[in-house]
Amino acid sequence: MSSCTCGTHKSEESEPVEEIKEAPVAVEALEEPVREEDLNKEEELTKDLEQTLGKLKEVMAYLAEMAEGEAKMEEEKAEEDEAEAEEEEEEEEEAEEEKSVEPKEKEDTLEKSLATLKKYGFNVYSGSKNTPAPKTIETPKAKFDFNDLVSKSWEELETLERGN
Repeated sequence: MSSCTCGTHKSEESEPVEEIKEAPVAVEALEEPVREEDLNKEEELTKDLEQTLGKLKEVMAYLAEMAEGEAKMEEEKAEEDEAEAEEEEEEEEEAEEEKSVEPKEKEDTLEKSLATLKKYGFNVYSGSKNTPAPKTIETPKAKFDFNDLVSKSWEELETLERGN
């Protein structure tokens, strides 16, 4: 391999590597005796953690029950929906059967009615075209003078109203 010739890097050979042959010196904090207060705090923390863990387990169990309850509710809804769909299909089939029977009966009764009317001399147009509207008779309304009406008696007004 070639070595760097730019001069900015020092080669590995020029840097001496220190090897640690002695064991590290113990830190003074480790040599101090453990206080009872620290032990009590640790005990309190472990108790708090155990209580928190217990509550967390309760919450998880509650959530699992809720999820099971929701799953059961969804299953029940699905079963109800299926039952309703089957009922609707049955109703539709019954309605179709009734519709298929009713028009024949209506046609029969219509034909019988028309035949009966023709028999007795009544002609009825039963086609699809609209029948013409009857003629309107235009009758001119009498125009009255207000002063003339005020001077008349009740009997005269009634006769005018009736057209006599």
